[in-house]
Amino acid sequence: MDVDDAAERLGFTGTARAWLRGLPDSDGVRLPDDADRLLEYCGVSGADRREMLAARPDPVKDPEWWAVMSAMAGGLERELDRAIPSTGFQGWPTMPRSASPVGLFAGAWALLANLPRLLELHAQRGVPESVSVATVSALGGVMGTHRHITGRAGVGSMSLWGPPLRFRGADYQIGRHDFTRAHLGLGDGVSGHVLMIHIPPIGPLDAEESERSIADAVEAFGRWYPEEPLTGFVCSSWLLDPQLGEYLRPDSNILRFQRRFSVLPLVPPEDPSEGDRELMRLGLQLAVPESALDDEDLARIPQDTSLQRAFVTHLRSGRHWHTRTGILRSDLAWS
Repeated sequence: MDVDDAAERLGFTGTARAWLRGLPDSDGVRLPDDADRLLEYCGVSGADRREMLAARPDPVKDPEWWAVMSAMAGGLERELDRAIPSTGFQGWPTMPRSASPVGLFAGAWALLANLPRLLELHAQRGVPESVSVATVSALGGVMGTHRHITGRAGVGSMSLWGPPLRFRGADYQIGRHDFTRAHLGLGDGVSGHVLMIHIPPIGPLDAEESERSIADAVEAFGRWYPEEPLTGFVCSSWLLDPQLGEYLRPDSNILRFQRRFSVLPLVPPEDPSEGDRELMRLGLQLAVPESALDDEDLARIPQDTSLQRAFVTHLRSGRHWHTRTGILRSDLAWS
């Protein structure tokens, strides 16, 4: 079945349909026979494994979802081992609100279909299994987050960014951080290679663990990708918003992390609430309303931590939070 026809029947938005049309045809997708073992390898909980196995797509019974899943799997295969271009990466779109369990797990099945090829790539590059396991555990993590935020099993009610990057070999978790290989471009082609730093929500941002993770990445990527000499690190995150310094202790791990980077000037977003929702989703791990937060939304946010209190106090003062971008030269990674 044509993926565009399938997406229209399933109720995808026009933007999501355009994204799906850009993916390659992939009629030869095979789902692994040992899916339960592979899901356990990816850190997926027993409850989520059972629900995903029960929602295994079938090309005859679920032709629309099979077409969508196959297109996503084909996109991963096409981009295997490629760094992110300087034009960026578009995350996988959310599934329609009416998506069945098969639809909510379609993205996860696309990721799992690519796992054997990814592990072959890791072996060829010399990536140790401990890093492979940590990297693909993003699948289990996103399923847990999906269940926590939406109350439903699957991955389809949230946009997917990290897992598709990890399952195509562009992103690796090394210690506390994960790092995305990306091209540095200045308008006339590739000008260098950078690693984009991400901070998974897996616990406190310990300063020593963060520094060790960055130092290990410099050494590891020099061995795994010698053809991509590292220029530096780039981080875009709510963690780099200097306004946090008005509320947190100077010796807090968040502010210690901030001080390692040269933070670029703010480019105001079209939606002033964009950063508020990002901090609420990633920093506070709470479900985010689609529109700007109102007093009722703020009243429901716990006030147990300094970050929770800062978030609410800041918004009630009529201000907004922002995602900021910082740069760290690779030769200063240890300083």
